[in-house]
Amino acid sequence: MEYPLGHGDAELDRLIKQSQFFGVLTEQVLRLAGVAAGMTVLDVGCGAGDVSFLAASLVGAGGHVIGVDRSADAIALARRRAAATGVANVEFRVADLATFALEHRVDAVIGRLVLMYFADPVAQLRQLVELVRSGGLIVFQEMHVRGGGSEPRCELWELAIRRVDDAFRRAGADPSLASKLARVFVDAGLPRPDMLLGARVDHGAPAASYGALTEITRTLLPVMERTGIATAHEIEIDTLAMRLRDEALAHRATVFAPPLVGAWARRA
Repeated sequence: MEYPLGHGDAELDRLIKQSQFFGVLTEQVLRLAGVAAGMTVLDVGCGAGDVSFLAASLVGAGGHVIGVDRSADAIALARRRAAATGVANVEFRVADLATFALEHRVDAVIGRLVLMYFADPVAQLRQLVELVRSGGLIVFQEMHVRGGGSEPRCELWELAIRRVDDAFRRAGADPSLASKLARVFVDAGLPRPDMLLGARVDHGAPAASYGALTEITRTLLPVMERTGIATAHEIEIDTLAMRLRDEALAHRATVFAPPLVGAWARRA
């Protein structure tokens, strides 16, 4: 399916900020899964390249990362970023995963927030497994939007999460795919995966979570309006981060960003 959030400059910038927000969680999963020096890794749905760059740092100079995305704009940005930072062990290709093929099999295929956008994630994963050598790694990390929350309960925080969850669903994505990853792996013919849940947890004024939830809301705002979830007037996007923060401070609350679940297994 088409990526419902688009590939404009604002969305690509949001993806880079999102990667900074979730980066430590993804690195933990990749390390635990076994992505290591010397490996050749395929990063699917790479967007602006952040997960590819992370993998490149793990495989080192003796390894190689191939980032793939269907958006030519995203790939162009990823290539510019690689050139600007001198990352030499990564390449980026424009390709549709439905028809993508490689010259040779890789040691690992990885992806973050990718399978949730496919109508049939099992079929897509089964196809990607064919690109991995025998004994190679399959590593995916997906989100469980409704898993976010607050303590004590903050009504605006909870409402914002529900709106994001509803918008993803109405756009055709699955914002709870994280909870189904084990079944997706097994149904795709893989062994039962190891899994790890991780989340950003924040408290106090400087927390990054307020801005992160606001920016995904901003991106999904057209979907929310078009499908009747909420109007721009109801959401008041330009003050949302401030109001989320003020509510949390007033309650002395801890806020939990929607968690990510990482799953990994080796091809038999």
